[in-house]
Amino acid sequence: MKKILLVGYYGYKNYGDDLLLNSFLKIFDEMKFDGVILLPLENKLEFSSNYTFDIQIVPRFNLYEIKKAIKESDLVVFGGGNLFQTETSYRSFLYYYCIANVAAKENKTILLLSQGFGSFKKNKGVKKLKKILCYPKLYGILRDKTSYEFATKINKNLSLGVDIGPYVFFDYEFKKTDKIAICLKEDHDLELLISFLSTFSNFTISTLAINANQDIMKNYDFVEKIRKKTNMKADLPIHDFQKITEEIAQSKIVISDRLHSSLAGIFFEAKTLTYNNIKNRRVIKNIKEDYSFFYKNTFEIPFCYYDLIDSKYDFKNLSAIYKDKIEKTVFDIKKLIQSVL
Repeated sequence: MKKILLVGYYGYKNYGDDLLLNSFLKIFDEMKFDGVILLPLENKLEFSSNYTFDIQIVPRFNLYEIKKAIKESDLVVFGGGNLFQTETSYRSFLYYYCIANVAAKENKTILLLSQGFGSFKKNKGVKKLKKILCYPKLYGILRDKTSYEFATKINKNLSLGVDIGPYVFFDYEFKKTDKIAICLKEDHDLELLISFLSTFSNFTISTLAINANQDIMKNYDFVEKIRKKTNMKADLPIHDFQKITEEIAQSKIVISDRLHSSLAGIFFEAKTLTYNNIKNRRVIKNIKEDYSFFYKNTFEIPFCYYDLIDSKYDFKNLSAIYKDKIEKTVFDIKKLIQSVL
């Protein structure tokens, strides 16, 4: 019986990472993989009982169990995100580096799927990443051009795709309503933001805690201020996975500091404004280069929106392009997995 070790930042109430997990499980199910998925987790997650494969949980921080899982595996898959980066913490980078390093020593095939690299605050992180990329049995499909161009100077077994997080939505039915979905992560001038939102007098505001552990208090404060200063309806921050998806799918406008709420907004044809950081720009511009609706601070959000309106940017077309690229990336992922498993 074949075993796949699927590694990611899963189970931490982070919408984007759990979206990637669900999409990869969907891919394995569509491939009719009938073996075992070994999944390192710290927190409990609920899974469908209808998959073609079994899921076995590996204690995420039990070094002995992780090494055992690597040795038992026929394939080690790093399943989405910027796992190899030191911006969050060097300790986080070392966790994934050590798994890749042990897998290489055990002569296992490694796949980097829907991955990007960086940002790096320490040069030693880049050196260790280059060491992993040199491994001859490492293959991958990356999600942004910068990571692809960097990595292919070292390893030619890599190709370019897109972030496949929204793949799980392909059968999702939705209808647009007068809603604005907002995900706040960064520090914002809430007075200014509320002033802008008040121009949409008939809209409901949905605040999304994309990372439930980090975003919820900031969004609670935002909702309280909206309710005190306007007559707009503003729901309490949402952190349930299914409910977040429902709100984004129904919203006509999405304003997001985080990547995967923007990607979901684009997938569901919403007018989507995105916080301007390196990761967000790389991943979204890899869908379509002419997307330019990035804001760096609260002051830029209204201007960003009016630029979008003045340009008559076609988000239905952007969504169609993204869906086509997701389908091609998933096809390439399935083909790659079949060739090495």
